[in-house]
Amino acid sequence: MPRAGDFCHFELANNPTFTDRNPLGVKGVGEAGTLCAIPAVMNAVNEALQRIGAPGVEAPATSERLWRAIRAARNGGSGGS
Repeated sequence: MPRAGDFCHFELANNPTFTDRNPLGVKGVGEAGTLCAIPAVMNAVNEALQRIGAPGVEAPATSERLWRAIRAARNGGSGGS
């Protein structure tokens, strides 16, 4: 059974996104299911980069950023995003 000590460190953040589409200026929760997709993909990308010794990249993971990170791993450097 997983315990609190088994988890990696993570940070919580608040990222409000306002809208001018209604008088309250707020959005509904319909998009809540998609909010975790980007961090999940970025974690997968950075884990794959780490396995080859490449530096991590920040979102968005553009093809150029990935190319530079992979190239840095091949050259033994630490060129970043």
